[in-house]
Amino acid sequence: MVDATFAILGPVRVSWADGRQVHLSGKPRAVLASLLLNVNTLVSRERLVEALWENPPPSAIPNLQTYIGQLRRSLSLDTRLLTRETGYTFEAHAEEVDLLQFEQAIRLARKESEAGDVRAAVAQFERALGMWRGKPAEGTKLSGHMLARVTELEERLAMVRMDWAEAKLALGQPAEVIEDLRAFVAEQPLRERAWRLLMLAHSRAGQRDKALEAFQHARSVLTDELGLEPGEELQQLQAAILAGTTPVSVPAPWTPVCRLPSDVKHFSGREAELFELDGLLPLPDEVPPRTATTCVITGTGGVGKTALAARWAHTARDRFPDGQLYVDLRGFSPGATPMPPSEAVRILLGFLHVPHHRMPSTFGEQIGLYRSLLAGRRVLVLLDNARDPDQVRPLLPPSPEALTLVTGRTALTGLIAAEGAHLLRLAPLSDAQAGQLLRRRLGQDRMAAEREAVDGIIKTCAGLPLALGIVAARAIINAGLPLTALADELQAEPTRLDALQTDELSTDLREVFGSSYRVLAPEAAETFAHLGLMTGPDTSLLAVASLIGRPVAHTRTLLRTLETAHLLDQHVPGRYRMHDLVRLYAIDRARLDLSADARTAAVRRLVDFYLHTSYAADRLLSPRRRSTIRMEPPAPGCLTDALADVAAAQAWFKAEHACALAAQRLAAEHGLYGAVWQLAWTLDTFHLGHNLLQNCVAAWRLASGAVEHVADVTAHAMVHQLLGRACTRAGLHAESLSHFAEALALYEQSGDIAGQAHVRHTLGLAWGHREEPAQALVHLEHALRLYRDIDDAMGEANALNSLGWGTAMLGDFARARECCEQALVLLRSHGDRNGEAATLDSLGYIAHHTGRHTRALDYYREALTLRRETGNASQEADTLLHLGDTHHALGQDGEAARAWGQALAIYQDQHRTEKAKHVRERLDALGARSS
Repeated sequence: MVDATFAILGPVRVSWADGRQVHLSGKPRAVLASLLLNVNTLVSRERLVEALWENPPPSAIPNLQTYIGQLRRSLSLDTRLLTRETGYTFEAHAEEVDLLQFEQAIRLARKESEAGDVRAAVAQFERALGMWRGKPAEGTKLSGHMLARVTELEERLAMVRMDWAEAKLALGQPAEVIEDLRAFVAEQPLRERAWRLLMLAHSRAGQRDKALEAFQHARSVLTDELGLEPGEELQQLQAAILAGTTPVSVPAPWTPVCRLPSDVKHFSGREAELFELDGLLPLPDEVPPRTATTCVITGTGGVGKTALAARWAHTARDRFPDGQLYVDLRGFSPGATPMPPSEAVRILLGFLHVPHHRMPSTFGEQIGLYRSLLAGRRVLVLLDNARDPDQVRPLLPPSPEALTLVTGRTALTGLIAAEGAHLLRLAPLSDAQAGQLLRRRLGQDRMAAEREAVDGIIKTCAGLPLALGIVAARAIINAGLPLTALADELQAEPTRLDALQTDELSTDLREVFGSSYRVLAPEAAETFAHLGLMTGPDTSLLAVASLIGRPVAHTRTLLRTLETAHLLDQHVPGRYRMHDLVRLYAIDRARLDLSADARTAAVRRLVDFYLHTSYAADRLLSPRRRSTIRMEPPAPGCLTDALADVAAAQAWFKAEHACALAAQRLAAEHGLYGAVWQLAWTLDTFHLGHNLLQNCVAAWRLASGAVEHVADVTAHAMVHQLLGRACTRAGLHAESLSHFAEALALYEQSGDIAGQAHVRHTLGLAWGHREEPAQALVHLEHALRLYRDIDDAMGEANALNSLGWGTAMLGDFARARECCEQALVLLRSHGDRNGEAATLDSLGYIAHHTGRHTRALDYYREALTLRRETGNASQEADTLLHLGDTHHALGQDGEAARAWGQALAIYQDQHRTEKAKHVRERLDALGARSS
């Protein structure tokens, strides 16, 4: 029984089971509110201090500890309010906190909606809405991130209100949502989705005039407040109402996406090229093209291809209301490999709000999802820095209303020949355009005072915007230096400056970069040289601080100096990258200006930053991971990212994934072999959890080569074991067996019984995936014996279930049942709910195939309950499939269709196409029989 309940969706309220309420005020109430807003999540002391005081007193932390103690005493929170190393966690069950009940109801509503039970979804939405009594933490003074959290919850409430109205409309109950929607648009008049729902509700309730009146009201608000006309969907709905053809169902709302790079502040010239790009767009009264339009912008490095594409994309945004996407394909990025289409499409799907758990596992399915999402959409896609046509083709959107801009140093003639792409060759700026660019940077007075020097700079920079920008930055930094001195310096080496007109990476802009590099302060110049050691697509402030062995604040100052000198770009807050030619120059400077010892120490610090931070992140994602590794202390001067919780760990991995892989390759190049295999280990949970199977296999393959240089038999065995597992997941059966064999031999040599058991168990599962149960049983029985020898009850239980399943595949159901029943006892005694669900599913399968169909239903229903409670949607679908089979065997075709339909919805949601195909065939056969 719940002894107390806590409410945060409104004024903070604590109620005992007998109905008595606890009165809290002041700072203790604010502390409780902050913890409840983040229930079951670690809240750092810094965040709590920020929430309590806009200007914290020196005694903030001791005061906070006092308030925590007061809460514990007055509310008996010893078992709920837990102290962690960096903060506090308020732990509670769903029935104890209204916010948790709200989130639970939303999840259930989504699940019911996806299963097609709209009535049940409405009930859950209404349960969620019923949790709200006002603004979160109303009446409690909060500041900082807690206010942002309140805003986030209010946004979720708005989404739920609209989802509820949409579901009610789907049930044919428009009159019941009109008043709520009218109140909603009065509160939040800029939400076009709410206006659309209100128009639909009026229309379906027979109130055509009110529906059209709502459109006019929406139009007035949008034009007055935003200066924009209503969106296409709202206008189409108005036209449908006028024509008397109101759609039967509400279309799923599309969220426009803008992922363009920043516009270039000092963009100059290119009027002819911008006009040519404008010509790609159809006129308002012109019939749109039948196929998507593609344009290739080509030219030498540094000529301004990306700047032109970004400027035009920003000016044409209103012609692509469904969104604008951007990805750097790294085709000619020094020190980096070109981005494969398989990586690019995952980035694009992320921009399109496809969550990781819905991301298809294969490249073909990912491309199919990407194209289906963009079908019929007026989107602009900017594919920057392409290497060849094959890198681009899969990423071209299918819609005739879409347009793709591709930039590259080659003409990509394959796209022109096969896809009919337009070609725009970008020449250097004219002298007049180059002068305009410098004038915008340096000012008219300074230009007019040294006209001859300006002409010399324009001539030697040869119209390349990047070169002009760097020279302008030098002139700005050295405001007292005459432009004549800069012009003379550039003219002193005419043969190298002539190389600015070529596309040779080994010479382009080198001396221009050098003349900028030489005026840097020594510490800034040393930082620039160190950046030449980095091989990832970009970098973070902490990574650079570790690389150079400096404090974060000082590193930020050094990076700002490099930004000012146009040698570095902070493309998103806290992340930095170089233009590809600048990066090449930095590589030269690292080789020429840093000693071998300095390079070695810097690489060690950088690799340790990624190794130790990824280790900490992995511990948050998988705190009960069975295999662990021993970490050496990080190198002196190395920093690590302080990650507070699982969300922070996920965010770090997503931001740093490519850089962490690059760090692993860098470690291999520098002989840091221990770090190579340990990085594969720290990345493993993230790789498998996000279905990044190709990255997972590649990381472990690199580790397998590195571990040959390490005198650690346990590490050798672990690497081969986990590489075998990765290959199994990726469908590389033959390779997986060779690695399992190597791991097994090493574990036997070292006498590691647990390691042998794990390998045998995984081998059994691998053979099971190959549908060779006899071979699987050999390994599973061996694993079982080993687990029993070392009294590993959990290993024994899971092996028993796997053995039971494999035995059932061979038709020996009596032994299969015996194994699974033993497993179930052990799993329940140890509280392994995932293992219990898997074993119940196995027992259901066994009962089904031995004619005990009623008992099979009981097992499957128990398994289904556990699957849902633990959020295991993937295996929930498998259990639903089995449940439907049993209902069908009992002649309960309606129940069978319901279970199969729910399974199909999950398979489709997870893009498991083969499974979905099999379920659809069952449903089709059922429909054919009933007809």
